[in-house]
Amino acid sequence: MANPQPLNFTIDDSSPVIRYTPNPTFAVNIFPDPLLNWSPVCGAIDASERCDDHSAHVTGLDGAKFALSFFGTGINLFGNLTLGTTFSMNIDGNTVSNGLSRGEGADSQILAKVSGLSPALHTLILTVKKGEDIRGLFTFDYAQVLVGNATSFNRTVIDAFSDQLRLGPAEPRYLESWNRYGGYNASVPDGVNFSSFRATDLVGANVYASFKGSTLFYYGPCYTASHAYTVSLDGGANSQPVQLNASVPFTQVVARCLRYYSGGLSTQISDSGSQIEHEILITNSQDKKWLTIHWLEMWDFQLVESTGISTGASPSSAITRIPHLYSTDGGGIAALLALTTVLYSIICHLF
Repeated sequence: MANPQPLNFTIDDSSPVIRYTPNPTFAVNIFPDPLLNWSPVCGAIDASERCDDHSAHVTGLDGAKFALSFFGTGINLFGNLTLGTTFSMNIDGNTVSNGLSRGEGADSQILAKVSGLSPALHTLILTVKKGEDIRGLFTFDYAQVLVGNATSFNRTVIDAFSDQLRLGPAEPRYLESWNRYGGYNASVPDGVNFSSFRATDLVGANVYASFKGSTLFYYGPCYTASHAYTVSLDGGANSQPVQLNASVPFTQVVARCLRYYSGGLSTQISDSGSQIEHEILITNSQDKKWLTIHWLEMWDFQLVESTGISTGASPSSAITRIPHLYSTDGGGIAALLALTTVLYSIICHLF
């Protein structure tokens, strides 16, 4: 990049690494009740369609929350509010009062716009606030993370069938459990086979890789039969492995599913003169449930700051972890509005 360019990416609501409280409804083919908790919904017309651009999380529960962490200088949230429903939001424990939308209907597609953060690790917590009308709903579609203005950017990928991945443990029953499956024609970066991915349904099966970079994305399809797994980064140096769940309560598949994200990783130079390597270990936690991997994606970049140039590494920690992001193009805003309309009509019928 000759001139600084904005570096952004998006976080879809369906990512297993966004933390919803209370836990979303997971009853396949049973219409969810958004008045009781978070209700994940898919607006795809039939079961054969991918749900990458058609999902949303909807709730009418006062006090419902979601949390996500990210490395960047800002974040925008997209969704919808109806019938007096509002929300509060804090970042790193500080209440955010500017840039929040309080409108309703289609004009309220941008829920919040936050900028001017330091280029570092941040944690966002959003809390839904119910209005006087019990039928009011909060719908979350996706978030756009504003990493910053980059003067340089490099992307590398490791495909599921690359020799850079090590499948394990090194016993025949584990190695033989990893099979090739047809892909779902997901949008993939150059160097990734779009037509197939790897998957195993054997508890304890794992996949390992070492990599360089300040940011890591791990992608693999998410669907009803995929379930619990853990991710360890850098040999567990960041405390316990992260536990995640990739199951979705609808019949469609989220093909380009971001199963794990970590930003602000160290890019220090080792004694040998090369950039230090990080390690990731992904392990299936539940028998007869599927762990998938399509590719790993690593980013390296330099950001322009008011004080000069910074790398994509966190200034506060040599090794850090943020397991909370998912990438999508955000094209499903019309679908989420349709979904909200359906939920609203059902609630109106009940009351």
